[in-house]
Amino acid sequence: MLKEEKIRKMIRLSDYENGQGSTDLKRTHYTKADYIRLQLLKTAVAVATAGFLLILLVAMCHLDYWMVHFFEIPFGRIIIPAGVGLVLTEVVALIVTGRMAKRHYEEAALRVKEYDATLQELLALYEEEEQEESAL
Repeated sequence: MLKEEKIRKMIRLSDYENGQGSTDLKRTHYTKADYIRLQLLKTAVAVATAGFLLILLVAMCHLDYWMVHFFEIPFGRIIIPAGVGLVLTEVVALIVTGRMAKRHYEEAALRVKEYDATLQELLALYEEEEQEESAL
């Protein structure tokens, strides 16, 4: 026999699983520290790659000038500020990513905790229904 309360809980669980729950469950599959480390690693690789590609692009744009004046260019005065800029960008990106990943994980953990509680309530309703049927 279908109860209205049981149907509501099943619909709520299904909506969550097909919506935000799919990403929340993937996030909370990791420990909090592991999830944050993974996000930091992805950000570090992406920012470093983007920075090196940007430096390469700027170098390619000025390649004709560099070829003519190669021995006159003070590369130390160019490379050091570019490296410092890249490192500062990396640090800022890692700080922002760390904070965002922590917040996303904590929010997902709260939603998954609510999901688990609803699942336990549904399980209790099923057990209650089984006990009623076995009593008959």
